[in-house]
Amino acid sequence: MIKNRRSAGWIILTALIVLTSCSGFKRPAIGPHDLILVLSDQRTFDMHKFQLEKIFNDPIHAPMRENRFSIRRIGMDQFNEGSAKYRYLILLTNVDNSSPEASFIKRMLTESIMDGVREGKYYYAVKDDIWANDQTVLLLMDSRNIHLGGYLERFSDNLFRIFNDKMIETVKERLLETRFNNKKAQEFARKKYNFDVFVPHDFIVSEERTVPDIFVRFRRFNPDRWLTVLRTNYDTSMTFQDNIIKTRDRIGEQFGDSVRVNPEFLTFVPDTLFSPNGLMAKGIWEYAEGGGPFFTRAFLNNDVMYIIDGAVFAPGVKKYPFVIQLEIMSETVRFLELE
Repeated sequence: MIKNRRSAGWIILTALIVLTSCSGFKRPAIGPHDLILVLSDQRTFDMHKFQLEKIFNDPIHAPMRENRFSIRRIGMDQFNEGSAKYRYLILLTNVDNSSPEASFIKRMLTESIMDGVREGKYYYAVKDDIWANDQTVLLLMDSRNIHLGGYLERFSDNLFRIFNDKMIETVKERLLETRFNNKKAQEFARKKYNFDVFVPHDFIVSEERTVPDIFVRFRRFNPDRWLTVLRTNYDTSMTFQDNIIKTRDRIGEQFGDSVRVNPEFLTFVPDTLFSPNGLMAKGIWEYAEGGGPFFTRAFLNNDVMYIIDGAVFAPGVKKYPFVIQLEIMSETVRFLELE
C-alpha cells in the first residue's frame, strides 16, 4: 500500500522537477543535519505539529534530552530569503487553502493530483536536490484536514526513515573514506585479534586486554567516542541481557574513571546483523561526573559471547551523529574464526 502511494508521489513531483531544475548549477545544501524546515501556513502547521514532532523529534538515550531531528516552521518570506537551500525540507499544504505557502506549493501540482488528494489517493512525495545539491524534500498534502493525520499516524516509521536514512548515508560516505583509513590499526586487529574492521583515519587503538576478556578499543577524541570489540565466556547462570550488562560494566571498570550502565535508561532490541539471535542494547553509561549514550551489539557462538560496543562522551554537543559513526563502524566488523 505504501509503495503504491509513494510511486504516485513521484508522479506528483514531475511538474516540480520541471519548474525547479532548469538552472544548471546548484550550490550545496545548507543547514545542520538535524534540522527540518517546514514550509507551511501557521494554521496547517499547527494542525499537524504534534504528529510531526512525534515522528521526527525521536529522542536518543542521553543524559540530557536530545532529539534526532528538530522541526521548525517557515513562511514564504524565509523560504525566499534562503531557506529553500536547506538540507531537509517539508512542504506541508492543504490544497483547499489559499495562503501564500499553499498557493506556492499548489502551483507544483496538477488539478488531477489535487483531486486525488481530496479523495485520499495521494498524501506524500519525496524528491532530492530540487533547490540545492544533497537536499531532501518531503511533500505532505491534505484536503480540509481529513486524510493526512491518519497517514502520519500509520506510516510514521516510513516518514522518519526518509530523513534519518539520508543522514546515515551522508555520515557513511564521509566516514568510510578508504584513502585515509587507519590501515595499521586494521592490520593490528586482524593479526592479533583475528577480526576485520574499518578504522577511520582519526581513530587509534587506545586500549587492549586479553584477561579476563579479550578486547581492543578504537578511540577518537574531540569529542570523545570509542568502539570496543570483545570476546568473552558466556555465563549460563544469567540471562543474555544480564551477561551483556555485566560484561559492559566489567570492562567499564578498566577506564580511569569507572563507568557503569544506568539501568533506568536501557532498552534491548533484536539485532540480526551478526546472528539470527543477536541483541542490541541501547542506553546511557555513567560515571561520577557525567556520561553519554552507548549501544552494544551482542551474539553467541557456542559458549563465547561476541560484543561490539560504541559509546560517546560529548558534553554540550549533539551526540547522535557520533553514535551513527560508531554504528557504521560496528557494521564493518567481521570475526574471522566464524567465516
